[in-house]
Amino acid sequence: MRRFFAKKGKKAAVTSIEELCKEHTSLMDEDIRQICDLSRKLRMIADLSQAHVFIDCPVKNGPHAVVVAEASPSTGSSLYRKSVVGQWAYEMYEPAVARTHQTGEPTVRNRAITQEGKTVKQSVVPVKNDRGEIIGSLIMEQDISLQLRHENQLRALSHTTEQLSQTLMGMAEQGSLIPDLIQEALFLVDREGRIDYANTQALNLLAGGESQDIPVDDQLEFLRDLDYQSHEVHYEEVRWRKKTLGVKSISLRKENRRIGTLLMIRDVTELREKERQLMVKSTVIKEIHHRVKNNLQMIASLLRLQMRRAPSKEVKSIFQESLNRILSIASVHEIFSSTGLDEVEILDMMKKIGSMLVVNGRPDKEIEIAFTGKPIILPSDKAVSLALVVNELIQNSVEHAFVDRKYGRIGVHIESLGYEVRVRIWDDGYGLPSKRNEEASLGLQIVRTLAEQDLSGSFSAFPTPEGTEAIVQFPLEEG
Repeated sequence: MRRFFAKKGKKAAVTSIEELCKEHTSLMDEDIRQICDLSRKLRMIADLSQAHVFIDCPVKNGPHAVVVAEASPSTGSSLYRKSVVGQWAYEMYEPAVARTHQTGEPTVRNRAITQEGKTVKQSVVPVKNDRGEIIGSLIMEQDISLQLRHENQLRALSHTTEQLSQTLMGMAEQGSLIPDLIQEALFLVDREGRIDYANTQALNLLAGGESQDIPVDDQLEFLRDLDYQSHEVHYEEVRWRKKTLGVKSISLRKENRRIGTLLMIRDVTELREKERQLMVKSTVIKEIHHRVKNNLQMIASLLRLQMRRAPSKEVKSIFQESLNRILSIASVHEIFSSTGLDEVEILDMMKKIGSMLVVNGRPDKEIEIAFTGKPIILPSDKAVSLALVVNELIQNSVEHAFVDRKYGRIGVHIESLGYEVRVRIWDDGYGLPSKRNEEASLGLQIVRTLAEQDLSGSFSAFPTPEGTEAIVQFPLEEG
């Protein structure tokens, strides 16, 4: 059964339930008012039932119906891309609705397919007036496409396991060499747990050789603690004789009757040991980055102490620049120490550096800094170089762009250009220094060297109508 709707008449001119009912049905005014009252509750019914809800009313002539109202759950998507209000539901496509209108009996949990190809569970309930006459029906449809896929998967799994059991039985009877080439230990056991077949790896796993009269659980005691016989497919890892074994079981069926179990046992000791070593290495790497960060912060503390004894503002400024560079590198190692990875999400890194520079740079000024762009991951070596570049450019804006001004704005934008990354840093300050001053600037020399040599990219800076803009562009990978 398919739930189809067809246009009838001039639907575009019909906008209300009253007009639809008067044009297409023989309902009396009080019946129409009852339908209107019910329509006001449709959204609540849809939310409670988590279903798309319709009100269909029988038309004047024939067993067909017209859709006069609809509602979908507010927490989910609609079953239909377009509204179906005002369209006809013909008897041949809507037998459940026609049956309810004719007999007054409900239809519950009837499966149907919508005109958009979705499988739904459909329930139809009659709507009666005070005289007991059928004046319409309430239809609730729930999308069960996902449930249907699960049912099909289960049927396919049942069919597959039945074929698998027949294939393995054939291999056991014919003495096939194929199971002996498989890395896993294969046991084919019957319903009582006795071994019908075991490949070479399985025989090596048994302590005293195969014994068909003794259940496999008694020969391999670790199987006693596994509830594998009550599952269609089950996987679990166990420790046995200083080894880690991965045990997978598949229930074998024939004509929907369980005839045995296929056990596949594999030694995963080496794999789990490598995973453990990786976890240890990750912990060690995190600890190393944590200690590097602490050491850099200790150096920064010593520089602060030395900076307080500096004889002039110029010397203090030099100390502050060095301090900021150290703290920028420390920010990168702080991210490494928290993630345990050798990669950094650079947008988050730049936010840490920029916020630190604005707070510590010029407390006498109100400088606003904004960061935009999408997250991009960089390896540690490029991240450290980029951290120093960003530090120098933002620090240059903080120190020199807003002379004799209390307010200022700095923007940082990062974007991915295929295989390259572009970082734009701009401000609304006074503009670039002269060419001579730029060549003498240690900060800009550091930026150019890092961009061209460490990042294998390019650096450019130029004046804009609002102030200054600097661009650093480099490839994500070498070559």
